[in-house]
Amino acid sequence: MSAPDASPRGPVALIANPGAMRSSPAARSRVTRVLAPVGLEWSLVTSGPGDGARLAREAAAQGAATVVALGGDGIAGEVAGALAGGPVAMIPLPGGNANVFARAIGWPARLDRALPLVASALAAGRVRDAHLGLVRAGEAERVFVVNAGVGLDAATVEWIEARPRAKRRLRQAGFALAAAIAFARAHGVPRLRVTIDDGDPVDCAALLTACGTPYTYLGARPLDLAPGASFDGGLAWVGVKRVRPGELSRLMVRAARGRSLPIGGPALTGGMVARAVAARADGPVPVQADGEPLGRHEQVRITPGPVLRAVAPPTLP
Repeated sequence: MSAPDASPRGPVALIANPGAMRSSPAARSRVTRVLAPVGLEWSLVTSGPGDGARLAREAAAQGAATVVALGGDGIAGEVAGALAGGPVAMIPLPGGNANVFARAIGWPARLDRALPLVASALAAGRVRDAHLGLVRAGEAERVFVVNAGVGLDAATVEWIEARPRAKRRLRQAGFALAAAIAFARAHGVPRLRVTIDDGDPVDCAALLTACGTPYTYLGARPLDLAPGASFDGGLAWVGVKRVRPGELSRLMVRAARGRSLPIGGPALTGGMVARAVAARADGPVPVQADGEPLGRHEQVRITPGPVLRAVAPPTLP
């Protein structure tokens, strides 16, 4: 990620997802009060999937210099995808469950800690270039801000997103439960033939790709499941070659402890992607981007994506 510039970032548009875990009316009111003195001109609320992207494009067309996204990684991905490649900057405020992108850019995990930093970040013009990723699955095309997965990883997302009550009640534990269920069902998911930059296919049970780090969080612990990605244009990938619940659990514990994964061993393969990673299967497999299910597809192509202007916070005390 490149060094920040020093340009002013108003006028400001706020786009909030009311369905996000920590994006209540009270939270939106607090954000509005903080943004009002620093150029807030639009306060917008999404009403369904895809609305974040539409509202971000409209705000940019009407002259917004910065768009603040309040919600989780879903709304962050929508807004970032709409703004990437253009001059409008973005602040991803944490209002969801994991808030991976906001935290990866440097914002605190909690809204009450992030809000006091917004005005100084805008005043200082702390804007950085973050290189994103792009996933094409069937007819769908989606920019992702942190990660995209095919197979087991996406099955985990698919299970938990279909159960919003479990997601809200269990939070990060819900994803662990979903992972366990996905492991148990993995024998019914078609294997993947993964091709990196037109090389020879690799047989995998799951594919993980990332344009930034960490891949996700388990509570406060960052999980670097696709090492090497850093928002600098490189796309990292990891293929899970075999599904053994005990073995995969040990690998997750290893990642949670900050230890490097044994890529190149019997369970994992991976590396960096120069141009594209493609996955093919003999039947539909689940696909996810930034924790949002993209349906099931037989062919998926993932490439480095456009550049987003992201506002970073001042250094925390």
